[in-house]
Amino acid sequence: MIVTPVLNHGIDFLASDLVRSPGLHASDIYGDLYKHLEPKRYDYGDEPPNPVLMALGTAWENHFEYLLTKAGFKIERPGEFMSPPPHNVAFSPDLLQYNGVTKLWEIKLTSMSANDMPTEVGDSLPPKFNKYLTQMKLYARWLELYDGMLAVVLLHKPWDPQFRLFQLRWNDRELIENERMCLNHARHTGRIK
Repeated sequence: MIVTPVLNHGIDFLASDLVRSPGLHASDIYGDLYKHLEPKRYDYGDEPPNPVLMALGTAWENHFEYLLTKAGFKIERPGEFMSPPPHNVAFSPDLLQYNGVTKLWEIKLTSMSANDMPTEVGDSLPPKFNKYLTQMKLYARWLELYDGMLAVVLLHKPWDPQFRLFQLRWNDRELIENERMCLNHARHTGRIK
């Protein structure tokens, strides 16, 4: 046998059929916000996030959407929305669910640990989920929703991945304060006026 490593394979792990509209996206705002709040964790410098991990996240999203459909959830991948004027910020929730109460879904695959995940009803998730919650609350505010579902695969131990599902409910104050924080950051950094 001859083994030849193919180092320049030419595969673009970030290739996607998704088309983003030009202009400001919500991910630009909360992504930059968390670079400032937690630079050790979210400031990659000039390097993009790990493309293989991102591709695995996309594959998990697609498979989990399939599993939800097979389980009878009435869901759809809605595509891109625009925030209310005057800012017109683009944003793309992973899924919307229409069984009973309309819910916003976010599906994540992360290298974080499952050690401190809540197992009972409470009023918070561990701080390591703050960026996900900021994202979801911003989308919920703009979609005028109060209910969400966060589905997370935690790969801290790749030989023992953990799945967690959290049902979330927000109030007006939480959503307004989160939106204000994000828009203030966008103003401060010159992304919006």
